[in-house]
Amino acid sequence: MRKPLNNMNLRQLQYGKYDPGSNSFGMVRRNHKRAHQGWDLASPPGTPVYAITGGELTAGHSSSYGNWVSLKFRHHGHVRYAFYGHLQSAVGGNCSVPEGTLIGFTGRTGNASKIPHAESHLHFEIRTVEHPAHGLHGRVDPGEILGYETYSCSP
Repeated sequence: MRKPLNNMNLRQLQYGKYDPGSNSFGMVRRNHKRAHQGWDLASPPGTPVYAITGGELTAGHSSSYGNWVSLKFRHHGHVRYAFYGHLQSAVGGNCSVPEGTLIGFTGRTGNASKIPHAESHLHFEIRTVEHPAHGLHGRVDPGEILGYETYSCSP
């Protein structure tokens, strides 16, 4: 399985303050009172984004995630969805792709359009259902599939 970006580092800043933990998965925001559903991976706009494995790709847009793509795949017998948010653009949608396919470019869309340019990032989730509600239900830590070395990386 491949990583979604060539350089995998959690975003270090959160609204100008050093707080890389708040850009990881879980109850990590607002003094552990608010959930973050995935990883915010530091990446300037225009950074290539790749399919972590082969699967079925769909693309869309929402007010919170901006331009996004979702990759439906199987992992250990279970259907999962790799979700990529705040994209500048998607390369394709509604098609099958093999692992490593270029599927988009990072951007600052959705609620990321208001953050400082230096905090640009790819929002990356692993979902257990295609369209989960807010919160952690329907999502797992991406480290369960990709490994946790991202937590120990530094920019």
